[in-house]
Amino acid sequence: MTEPKRIVQLDETTIGHIAAGEVVERPAQVVKELLENSLDAGATRVNITVQRGGFDLIRIEDNGSGIASEDLPLSLDRHATSKLKSREDLNSIHTLGFRGEALASIGMVSGLSIASRPQESEGKRIQMIDGGKGDVEPFGMPHGTRIDVEHLFANTPARLAFQRRPATENAKIVDVVVSHAMAHKQVAFRLIIDERNVLDVPASDAMADRLYDLLGGQAEAMLDLVAPQSDEQAPGEESWTGWISTPDITRGKGDDIHILINDRPVAAGPFLQAIRRGYRTRLMQGRHPLAVLSLRLPPSEVDVNVHPTKREVRLRHSWRVLERLERAIAHTLETVPTEPDAAGGIPGLQGLGQQHAPSIQEHFKTQPPSPPTSNEPLSAAAGTPTVVLPQEGRQASSPPAWALAAGAQLNLHGGEAKEAEKEIKARPQSTSPAAQHTLPGMDSQPIAPALSAAERALHRHSGTGERSSPTTESPLGDIINDLPKMEPLAQFADSYILVQAEDELLLIDQHALHERIRYERLRNDESIWASQARLEPLALDLNAHQSARLEAAQETFRGVGFELHHAQNGWSVSATPQLLDGGEIVPFMLDLLQDTSEDGAPLTTIDERKDHLAFMNACRGAVKANEKLSLPEMRRLLDDMRRIPNPWACVHGRPTALRLPLDSLDHHFGRHG
Repeated sequence: MTEPKRIVQLDETTIGHIAAGEVVERPAQVVKELLENSLDAGATRVNITVQRGGFDLIRIEDNGSGIASEDLPLSLDRHATSKLKSREDLNSIHTLGFRGEALASIGMVSGLSIASRPQESEGKRIQMIDGGKGDVEPFGMPHGTRIDVEHLFANTPARLAFQRRPATENAKIVDVVVSHAMAHKQVAFRLIIDERNVLDVPASDAMADRLYDLLGGQAEAMLDLVAPQSDEQAPGEESWTGWISTPDITRGKGDDIHILINDRPVAAGPFLQAIRRGYRTRLMQGRHPLAVLSLRLPPSEVDVNVHPTKREVRLRHSWRVLERLERAIAHTLETVPTEPDAAGGIPGLQGLGQQHAPSIQEHFKTQPPSPPTSNEPLSAAAGTPTVVLPQEGRQASSPPAWALAAGAQLNLHGGEAKEAEKEIKARPQSTSPAAQHTLPGMDSQPIAPALSAAERALHRHSGTGERSSPTTESPLGDIINDLPKMEPLAQFADSYILVQAEDELLLIDQHALHERIRYERLRNDESIWASQARLEPLALDLNAHQSARLEAAQETFRGVGFELHHAQNGWSVSATPQLLDGGEIVPFMLDLLQDTSEDGAPLTTIDERKDHLAFMNACRGAVKANEKLSLPEMRRLLDDMRRIPNPWACVHGRPTALRLPLDSLDHHFGRHG
């Protein structure tokens, strides 16, 4: 029988390393903890210096109140802090940091030096290397505090092995500094990375100035958030202020949505649905606005004491907070004439790589509601807390009408066509009188609704560009669907092609079909992603965190045809993929920057962006409605129709054809006995 293992008391060094593993995950987390200490000390100026992604050096200098020399050794002990006195203080947290774990944990996994000089005192310094404290010694410096973190994780190679590239960490550090700079406009921030001045924003009294410094020119187009007057009488003390973008300025992810709760940056994820509801139908599927939203509420209404990293924040009345946010956004946009963003995607597009692509109906197949998972934190970027809100089982979403229509092969009555009988049946003549009228169901509601305003915006290129004849376009490859050989009979209204396909009659929308064919051709043609030199380099107006992300993702951009140059005054582009026109370059780059902001799986996101670009360009050059086609052009369209995975829907999900099976015609004309 195996003897039970005895319980032993761990030594302080081991305990410290365990705590450090929870508090110090990556260099950006170190920057966050030290930056918050500076802000808690009342600093009005903070300088951050980083070398090699923070692995070689992180230096934080501030002009705050400082640390008394006799407290310097105590500052390196676990759970030693000046921000709490008793348990009751936990019920109302007014500071960003409060646990007293950061400095001790950082000192366990690095070489840590703390120098501080309060007003009317001399400067003193203490060092901590691999968990061992040194003596307090004199140190010349201006009033405030300076903290140096060197050789981070050098004594923990396992943790170091799982760290990201320095360029990726640089981008995360920029995100941390930017988020805190948004929350504290009265503080000047300067960030130097590898001896380059990446961010330098002065203290400001006006939030508009701070937004311009951090977000660049796009901040000028943002709207002041205005809550409806009725909210003044609503229960609760919480209030929202901030700025939101008009619906024509969006991103592919919610990374440019900044949420501040009592000046504490938190993850935007739990708030995204409320934000989208506030925008109502003005946002395209999968698109997110730009926003800086600040929530003020009593400290007793928010719990920040959840985890040592302070990533999780719980709200007492989350439903009320979210409803206020939704109402404020909707009210702000009511008086603003805006058009939907034309850069958004339509769900359900089938990629060419799927030889046996599922139907659009399959994409929208109803999923069972997710069970509630209380107290389950959402993932967040390093240094950004997560707000944990009560989760409810979501109602399964129904497919939109156009998605149902797209996968349906339609008969006379607008329902799914019946397969023709395999055996040859006698076709008796009916002797009963029959009234002469239009085909049943053809004068009823259309199978697909009219294009929404957002879809019309996406369709903006349909009338531009040179007309591309189907006969001059490159072949698509082998036949991959089960459509039979088809013969065009006539063109009706210069918009529809009447087609015989064995024992069926097809009425085909020529523009919808050519649009779909062009999408499949563009998506599969790698030559259109070849690099094409520009006559003049395109200067990019990027803010600090966009610039840092671009530096980290240079190789990814070069892989899809971009040539980038980085100078003292910013980034420029000298070559772009052939498919992109002038107006598409910057939106594509910004979306791809968000997709590749983390190391790992950029190829998948690049493929998604390629799908989107092919989608946006499918209309350009396609044959139009009210355009006469020659017989060879019609035949080529029908031949290409057999070589695409989903011939029954255009890129907008609208039907390409109406099927009239011979069996249905016989039934209509009374030829069945």
